Amino acid sequence: MTTTERIDHLDSRLGPDPKTPPTSHCVFLTGVTGFVGGTILSCLSKAHPNVRVKALIRQEGDAKELQSVYSNLTPIIGDLSSLSLLTSTAAEADFVIHMGGDNVPAVCAMIDGLASRTTTGSPLPRLISLTGPRSLIDLSNPITGNLRASSRPWSDVTDGHAILALPKDRMHAGADQTIIAHSVAKGVGTILVSPGQLWGRGKGHLKKESNAAFYYTTVKSRGRAFVIGDGTATWSWTSIGDLGDAVVFLMEQALMSGSERRGRVGVNQDGYYFVRTGDLSMMERAKAVSERLGLGVVESIPVGTAKEIHPFGPIMWGCGERTRADKLAKLGWRPKETDWRVLMEGEGGERA
Repeated sequence: MTTTERIDHLDSRLGPDPKTPPTSHCVFLTGVTGFVGGTILSCLSKAHPNVRVKALIRQEGDAKELQSVYSNLTPIIGDLSSLSLLTSTAAEADFVIHMGGDNVPAVCAMIDGLASRTTTGSPLPRLISLTGPRSLIDLSNPITGNLRASSRPWSDVTDGHAILALPKDRMHAGADQTIIAHSVAKGVGTILVSPGQLWGRGKGHLKKESNAAFYYTTVKSRGRAFVIGDGTATWSWTSIGDLGDAVVFLMEQALMSGSERRGRVGVNQDGYYFVRTGDLSMMERAKAVSERLGLGVVESIPVGTAKEIHPFGPIMWGCGERTRADKLAKLGWRPKETDWRVLMEGEGGERA
């Protein structure tokens, strides 16, 4: 099926009544003023310009700015603490994409809204919530900056259930588990999308860059690129554009998998999805920055020094986990932007 055919097919299937025109179908988004959310809004609007978008936006000025760019957008003025507003808006939506962080009460409120339109049988996918792979970091192990000999890549096919049973005190883990439990209780199908490190310039209208410039800034102030330990700690990565494409792709697959195709897109306990293009060690990143800035040999610093630079420095520069996006691969999705150095340096960027 070509991209055009896929879009036309989706537009004919969005919503409970396949005979209704595309303009009647609605996707509710949160986080659209941010780096990730803005990119996903852009990717969704480009792929499906006839889909009505409702977007939670805090500031009137941002709402007007986005409306000037996206004619299909209706702003919902409020924030993630506006729980009754989240519930009522989600109740009117065919699909919800949450990109506002680990805000459990907000996500559960939207699940409550979606539950008012649930169907009989096993839950159909109705919600995508963005999470992250830092739940994989076991901080009971000392941070060394080195790739542990015992480490292995995590697959969302073979390790998905284990990921959703990790200790709740880890970053993302408690939120992920509570969201899935609430989804199961309410009969709503939820998909958790977990990208690795994000590279590239954002596709959204308001925020084009993430906080990836902090390493460059620190290197310039120190005069040398640096790693912790031997710098072999490795994270999986994807581009911000490919993340946006993957989220839209998953929404398409979810909405095309009606009652006759239940189970094609896993949800809830089977709904954890990595998005991954490749793997990159901290040393590879540091060498690229050093070469670009003409700074010479990369310096190895102890964990304590990293913590002095930034409270989360040891985690940012000394940890790493590798992932495998096997579920998306099985559905037929592939990343398009595969050159990490172009993504790091493109359009004048200083991303590391």
